[in-house]
Amino acid sequence: MTRNDYALALRKLARDQDRVTTIGQLAGIGVPQMFLRERCKPGGRWQRPLPRVVVLHPDPLTQNQRWRAALAFAGHPAGKAMITGAAALALHGIEAAPLPPGVPVVDVLVPSVRRIRTHTWVRVHHAPHLPEPGWAHGLPLAPVARAAADGVRASCDPAWAGDVIRELVGERGIRPCELAEALGAEVLGRRPGVARLLGEAVPRTPAYGLVRTLLVRAGLRPPLWRPQLWLDGAFLAAPDAYWPGDGVALDLGRGAGTSRMEALGLRVLRISPGTLARYPGQVAATLRGVLGAGPHGPLERITVMPGG
Repeated sequence: MTRNDYALALRKLARDQDRVTTIGQLAGIGVPQMFLRERCKPGGRWQRPLPRVVVLHPDPLTQNQRWRAALAFAGHPAGKAMITGAAALALHGIEAAPLPPGVPVVDVLVPSVRRIRTHTWVRVHHAPHLPEPGWAHGLPLAPVARAAADGVRASCDPAWAGDVIRELVGERGIRPCELAEALGAEVLGRRPGVARLLGEAVPRTPAYGLVRTLLVRAGLRPPLWRPQLWLDGAFLAAPDAYWPGDGVALDLGRGAGTSRMEALGLRVLRISPGTLARYPGQVAATLRGVLGAGPHGPLERITVMPGG
């Protein structure tokens, strides 16, 4: 077999999977074992950061490539693995779980029947039945409650766990009983502080109903609700509402991520539920004026992903 026999398939594999692949995939397109060994030897043009995983360049992995490599090690897509824990929370836009550069551990969730175990920087969690995943950047993510449970279970930082639980319950509408079920009675018995946090977390009354009514009555076009904004491929913020063609966001009291948006030149309107109820006409006029004055900020650098 000559190099040209599999060159096109290799380029497509590299393009579609951000240059992260497996030995099985390479064999499937006809890459010879001798060629693979030559490329992956010390100082070669490829690397093998994990068993069965090949990255088609010699440089340090990007964060996206680390996620993909962890999934490939766990058997995705055939094994139906998904990202969970802190990384999944960050990709879901949970602001209490920011993802700093170079996160040392990637958590993955796999079916219990798989014998795969934690290896170096990939931490493996097992579940009898995998939930339906969410998606971000083409990566399968465990649902928020399950990701939080895996993150809290593995974390040694009670302050981080508290911030995550309060945001999920208070801002995202996740029920404490749902988190408790995902954590399990055994974990809660060993972590009384977590059980106490779940008992103390109180959902906030959202102002979305007031805003929706105001927009309809004022004839203003609807925004995207709780989307995720990514700047140059990195998470920026998850505003309560956002008009993607105008660079205008609403903050309905959470105040999270607004300074980063404003620093870019996006327009952020901070509106309390009380103001919405008492002065709907003024709020509508302000919104109409800000939308009419747009667009604001570097919209070409911002990727918008639907929220919940």
